[in-house]
Amino acid sequence: MIRLFIFVLIRFFLLAIAIYAVLTLLKKVIQTLQGHSQPTSHHAQQEKHPKPKEDYKDVKDAKFVELPNKQAENKQDSPT
Repeated sequence: MIRLFIFVLIRFFLLAIAIYAVLTLLKKVIQTLQGHSQPTSHHAQQEKHPKPKEDYKDVKDAKFVELPNKQAENKQDSPT
């Protein structure tokens, strides 16, 4: 009984390894075929460098933009 269990267990692991190897090989073949027909978008994303974030250590270094007061705009728009 134990020999049968070990035999089934070994067959299961061999089958799992064989399926894994076939699927990995198939994946590489598909990637190779797609690589020749289309450039991957992953490489295009790596070429774009994001703009570095500016870190201000003091408020004096920062550039502020004055926003208009919404109440003043509303009063100017409606003369009633």
